[in-house]
Amino acid sequence: MYWVPQALGTLTALRKLTVDGSIGARCARGACGAVGRRSRSELLLASELRICSAVSRLPESLGQLVALTTLVITACYDLTKLPESLGQLSALTTLVIAASFVLSMLPESLGQLTALTTLDICTCHALTMLPESLGQLVALTSLNLSGCRMLTMLPEELGQLVALTTLNVSYCFALTMLPELLGQLPLLTTLNLKECCALTMLPESLGQLVALDVSGCNALTGLHESLGQLAALTTLDLSECRALTGLPESLGQLTALTTLNLSWCRALTGLPESLGQLAALTTLDLSCCRALTMLPESLGQLVALTTLDLGWCARLTRLPESLGHLTALKTLDISWCSLLTMLPESLGHLTALEKLTIAGVRSLKRLPFALIELPDCLFYNLQALTFPPAVVVGRGMQAIKEFLWAHHHPLKMLLLILAARRRRVRHPPAELWVLIRDEFFW
Repeated sequence: MYWVPQALGTLTALRKLTVDGSIGARCARGACGAVGRRSRSELLLASELRICSAVSRLPESLGQLVALTTLVITACYDLTKLPESLGQLSALTTLVIAASFVLSMLPESLGQLTALTTLDICTCHALTMLPESLGQLVALTSLNLSGCRMLTMLPEELGQLVALTTLNVSYCFALTMLPELLGQLPLLTTLNLKECCALTMLPESLGQLVALDVSGCNALTGLHESLGQLAALTTLDLSECRALTGLPESLGQLTALTTLNLSWCRALTGLPESLGQLAALTTLDLSCCRALTMLPESLGQLVALTTLDLGWCARLTRLPESLGHLTALKTLDISWCSLLTMLPESLGHLTALEKLTIAGVRSLKRLPFALIELPDCLFYNLQALTFPPAVVVGRGMQAIKEFLWAHHHPLKMLLLILAARRRRVRHPPAELWVLIRDEFFW
C-alpha cells in the first residue's frame, strides 16, 4: 500500500488531480518520488498528478489545493476514507470517485464544495449512506451514484439541490425508497433508477422529468396516478418491471411521450384505454409481456406510432381492428404470439409499413387478404396455417400474394356485381354464383 505525500498541499495552483489505478503499482513509487524531486516552481505549474491503485489514503494537505477544479479518484481499491480537508477545495467543480470498493462513507465537509457542479460516485460498493450536507451543494447539476450496491437510502436533503438536472442511481440494488422531496427539484429532467431491485414505489411527485428509466425494478408493483403530471416526459422505460401488473389511467396525460418501453413486464395483464391519447408516441415496445391478453381499441389513435413490438406476447388472443389506423407505422413484430388465430384485415391500411414479422404464431390458421397490399413479410414456424397451405408459404412472399389474390372471392364478387350493374344485367352471372358457393357454403 502507498499514500500520497503531505507535500501534495504545496501545489497551490493545481487545477486537475487524477488518482487512477490504471497505471500499475510500480508507478506509485515513481510518482511520489517525482513530487519530492521537483522544485516548488515546477509543482505550481503542474496540471495533473496521477497515482496508482495502491494508494490507501490521501493527506489532509489535499485541502490546500485551493485552485483545484477537477479531482478524479478511480480504481483505488484500498482507499477507505477521504480527508475532511476535502471541503476546503473551494474552486472544485468536478469530483469523480469511481471503483473505490472499500470506501464506506464520505466526509461531512463535502457540503462545503459550493462550486461543485458534477459529483460522480459510481461503483463504490461499500458506500452505505451519504452525508446530510449533500443538500448544501447548491450548484450541483449532475449526481451519479450508479453501482453503489450497499446504498439503502438517499438523504431528504437531496430535495435542496435546486440546480440538479440529472440523477443516476442505477444498479443501487439495496435502495428501498426515494425522498419525497425529489419532486421539488425544479430543474430535474433525467432520473435513472435502472436495476434498483429493492425499490417498491416511487415518490408521488417527480417534478418535471423529461426521461425516466425504471427498468429492472422487479419489486415495483404499480405507479401513482400522479404519473400523468409529468407533462414534459418524452421517454419512459419500464422494461423488466416483472411485478408490475398495470398502469394508471393517467398515462394518457403524457402528451409529450415519444417512447414507451414495457418489454418483459411479465405480470402486466392489460393497458389503459387512455393509451390512445399519447398523440406524440412513436415507439411502443410490449415484447415478452407474457400475461397480456388483449390490446385496447384506442391503440389505433396513436397516429404518430412508427414502431410496435408485440413479439412473445404468448397470451395475446387477438389484435384490434383499429390497428389499421396506424398509418405512420413502419415496423410491426407479432412473432411468437402463440394464441393468435387470425389477423385483422385492417392490416392492409398500414400504407407506411416497411417491415412485418409474423413468426412462431402457431395457432394462426389463415392469413388475411390484406397482405396483398403490404411489403414483404418474414414468415416461419406457422404450424397451424392452412390458408395459404404450407407449400405456398414455402415459396415466399410473391407466391403467397398470388395465392391470396387468386382466392380473394369477396373482391371478385364485388367486381362482378359492379360489372353487372354497369351492364344492367337483371340476373347475376354464373361466375358470381360459383364464388358465392365457394365463399359461404364450402
